[in-house]
Amino acid sequence: MTTAAQAYREERMALAGTELYLLKGGEGRPLLVLHGAEGPEGWLPFHDAMAAKATVHAPAHPGYGETARPDWLETIAHQAVFYHWFIERAGLAGLDVVGFGIGGWVAAQMAVTCPQNLRRLVLVNAAGIRPQESEILDIFIIPWKQVIERGFYDAEACPEYHRLYGGEWQEFGGPREAGRTMSIRMCFRPFMYDSSLPGMLGKVTLPTLVVWGADNAIIPPECGRLYQQAIPGATLHEIERCGHWPHFERPEELAGVIQTFLAQ
Repeated sequence: MTTAAQAYREERMALAGTELYLLKGGEGRPLLVLHGAEGPEGWLPFHDAMAAKATVHAPAHPGYGETARPDWLETIAHQAVFYHWFIERAGLAGLDVVGFGIGGWVAAQMAVTCPQNLRRLVLVNAAGIRPQESEILDIFIIPWKQVIERGFYDAEACPEYHRLYGGEWQEFGGPREAGRTMSIRMCFRPFMYDSSLPGMLGKVTLPTLVVWGADNAIIPPECGRLYQQAIPGATLHEIERCGHWPHFERPEELAGVIQTFLAQ
């Protein structure tokens, strides 16, 4: 069901040697939404749906979009430290966190290292765990437009694909180039995983929902099952006929699943 659009605004905060850029909208308990390697793509229908029941904070990670990378920040663990710094500076105790792709990896690292300001954790197609029986697509060796297309179950049938990526395409340079470079910096070696993460996830005590696209061609569904097994008490929900970008492809369904979990 489509709802009325939620008002949102741009905010900037001087923090940790950079200026964090974020979009903020809605009312209710604070919710931090961490984007993946696709980078920040503005205020999305997913943000809008979540903002009906929460105050959504949707930042551009340091090194992506309009948030410059401070010299000290080079890894996923550093991103986690940065966002804990943001939570403390913004006074957002009792925060729920939703992370997509590498943003899910950042969120998982936050839950391992400094969970005291977090309430619930949602990992959507999260990177960070190495599959045992399948492979993560090497997104750094194929054209980026193909990466985007392969992230959808059916790109041509998705309005958000056409809105965001259907116009003139710039393969190199442009506003998305910094984010792709930052993803390589953080995730290339080892590629998209931390061998210590599954073991560390055993200390996570936050209620956790793992969401996966059943037809994810970038990070295989096996990784969702491995996350569920590694985090005590975690729940796994798979979305059928959905790829790596459910916030683009199935925003209202995804928001409904997450809102039900956060309301428990």
